[in-house]
Parts: sequence; C-alpha cells; structure tokens
Amino acid sequence: MHEEVKSWGFSDMIEKEIRRKKISEASRERRRKRRKRVVMVEMITVFFFIVAGLAGGIVFLWNMMPEIKIAKQLEAAGEYVQTEDYEGAIASCEEALRIDSKSIKAYRAMAGVYLTQEDWESAEQVLYRGWETTQDESLLQEYCVHLLNDAVADINAQNCTLQTLEKCVMALEEDQVNADGYKLLDACYGRLFMSEDTELFCNGEDSDLCAFNQYLEIMNRMLAIYQANPVEELKAEIIKFAVPANPVLWLDVRHITDYQNLLSQIAAMDEEGQSAQLAACLAKAAWAQDTFEEAFAIFDSGEFAPIKEFMQSEEYISIRDQFIDGTMEYWDGKTYIPVSREKMKLMQEDGHWTFSFADFDDCPHSAGVIKVWGAKQEDAGVQRLCISYEPAAENGEYYPHTTYEFVYLYSNVKIGGEYVPQMNYRFETRVSMPEGTTSYLIGDWGGEHEWVTEY
Repeated sequence: MHEEVKSWGFSDMIEKEIRRKKISEASRERRRKRRKRVVMVEMITVFFFIVAGLAGGIVFLWNMMPEIKIAKQLEAAGEYVQTEDYEGAIASCEEALRIDSKSIKAYRAMAGVYLTQEDWESAEQVLYRGWETTQDESLLQEYCVHLLNDAVADINAQNCTLQTLEKCVMALEEDQVNADGYKLLDACYGRLFMSEDTELFCNGEDSDLCAFNQYLEIMNRMLAIYQANPVEELKAEIIKFAVPANPVLWLDVRHITDYQNLLSQIAAMDEEGQSAQLAACLAKAAWAQDTFEEAFAIFDSGEFAPIKEFMQSEEYISIRDQFIDGTMEYWDGKTYIPVSREKMKLMQEDGHWTFSFADFDDCPHSAGVIKVWGAKQEDAGVQRLCISYEPAAENGEYYPHTTYEFVYLYSNVKIGGEYVPQMNYRFETRVSMPEGTTSYLIGDWGGEHEWVTEY
C-alpha cells in the first residue's frame, strides 16, 4: 500500500514537470513571436524612413541639377517679359549664366529680352559675349546677322553713320566671306560720301566731335581683314573709302600726318595709283604748315618785329612768287592764300587734288589766320611783299575783328620835311566793327623816319 502511494506521487510530479515545461516553452514561443513582430515593425518603419529619405534626396538632387536650375531661371525670365519687367528678366538670365557661363540658351534668352526692348546694340553684345565664351558658331552667325540687319535699317532710314559702317566691318571680321557685308560697305560709302561738300572728317567748331579718329580705326580694321583674306571686293572698298570721290573734303589740320600714314598703307594695294595724287597734296599741306610754324610763333608772341625777317626768307618769297605765277602745285588761292592751324579743304576734280586752308569765313573759331597776298606789283623793280594776320575772335564773336597787315613796298618817307620814295615796311592795324573800320598806320615801321597816322 505504501509503495503504490509513493509510485503515484512520483508520476504526478513528472506530469507536473512536463506541463510546466510545455507552459514555459509556449510562453517563450509567444515572447519570441512578439519580439519578431516588433523587429519586423521596426524594420518596416526604418525601410519606410529610408525610402522616404531617398525620395526626398532624389527630389532635392533633381532640383539641384544645373540644367533644371537654368531652366527655372529662364522660365522666370519669360514670365518677367510677359509683365514687361525687363530688368527682372535680364537679372534671371544673368543668374542662369552664373550657374553655367556656357549656357547657349541663356545667351539667346538674354538677347531676346533686349530685342523685345528694341535695344539692338545690347542684344548684339550679348550674342558676341556668348560666342566668345562658348565658341558656339550659331551664336556667332546670329550676331553677324543682327549686325548686318541693323546696318540695313540705318541705311534704309537715311541714317547711315560711321557707326553703321563699323557694324558692317565687325560682321566681316567674324565672317570674312560674307558677300552681303561687302555690298553693305558699298552702300555705306554711297551714304557717307554722297554730298559734294562733306565734313565727315572734321567738325570745325568743335574738334572733340571730329570723326576722323573713328574713321581711321575702321580703316585699319578693314586693312587687317584684307591682310587675313585679300578679297578683291574688299580692296576696292578700302581704296574708295581712303580716296573719296567728293569734290570737297574737309579735314582737321592735326590729322594730316595720320591721313598720310593711311594712304601709305593703301599705296601697296592701289595698282591704279588713285591714292598717290592725294598723298602728294597732303605732303604739300604738311610742308606749308611747317613753313609757317615760325610765323605763327611770332604772331602768338605779340612781338611782331621778327615778321620782317620771315617775309624776306627764301621760303616765303618762293611761296609768294609761285602763287603770283600760278605755279603753286596743289595749293589754290585767288588774291590771297590763307594759312590756319585748324581746318583745311581738300578739293578734287577729275582725280586731281588741291587744298586750301580755312580762313575766318570757313572757320570762325580759328585760333588765327595768316594770309599771303599775291598781287603782282613791283616798286622800283622790286616785287611788293605783303602778309597779314587775323588773331582769334574775342569771346567767340567775329566783331571786333582785328587784322594786322605787314607790307614791304616802295613808298614816300618824310625825311627833313620832304617826301622821299624808298623801300620800307608799313604796319597797319585795322579793327572792323559792324558800323565801320578804324586803321592805325605806322609808316617806315622800325626805320629811323617812322611816322604814324590813324583814320
């Protein structure tokens, strides 16, 4: 009996232990499953965060791509143009170029904004800037087309200037085989040199407005194009522009040497010698300026006595004699020939060039005019000498107008109460006013029998 009870109790313990283990295993399984679910949820959460982050990063990177940023700026520029906010449009285009300085679309867009405003010059500058930066030939072609179209507009509007000519030359510098460019050069020549009396090379009253330096720069650029690509059409235009067919061409005296240098470059390509005659004429004018430099220095000083020695110089007497005899080559005049330091007139007839310096009628703002008088008149077998000088006008007004006249002549000199004819100098000062002229005359000027009268 006792052994059976003991046996039953041991079995019961075993069963309990078995149930406990089962419960424990079940509990562990449940905990394991819970942990697995938690881990799975965490993994899924992390995955979604990663996916979301990647998506955001992709969107961010997409927006950060240069092409997209440029496109947005150009889109903004277009919207600004729609509202006529052109400054905003230009700013957007500039921002696009800061993103990519070689964006061809940005250069075109900016040029388009300027064209919308009819600012042709700025549009051309942008296209050229774009070509310089990108070396894109399409931008260069657009630039040349705009230049030539702009030149055509000027010519058609009868508003052709040296700026118009420069546009044609700029286009040829970039496209030397452009036949339209050479045709427009010819059209510019016809407009610029169409008048008989042209002041294209000088302004007379305001030397700061003189266009000769601009003309010279354009001519040098045309010569450079020809040297790079010696086209016959361009050579013909260069010679025409250098040796215009106008009957009268005004020139600032200070540009004589520059013009001579240009013609010396033209001479090498001028087989017909069209420039040689004009070059010789300018050489004579330069010689005349050098010859009278001493006389101007005397008159500027206000001490006139040395002019007597100048009048007796071989150079002056030679000029006077040639003028009287009509053998003065290239230098024209009638009763006198003027010499001034500001302005000169080049005259052409049938390819023959002559010149004359401006007097006060031609150039009222002259700093002073010398006149060589050439009436053939002998006194006791001696040819009379006469030279006069008119200083600059006072306060820019013609009146009062002063003339100093110096004459070496055969006239009476009062000696010992008697008039004795002999060669002597006479110095007369004439002051002209609208109502008349007053003269102050010194006879035997500088001599021992000097006399004075006023009338």
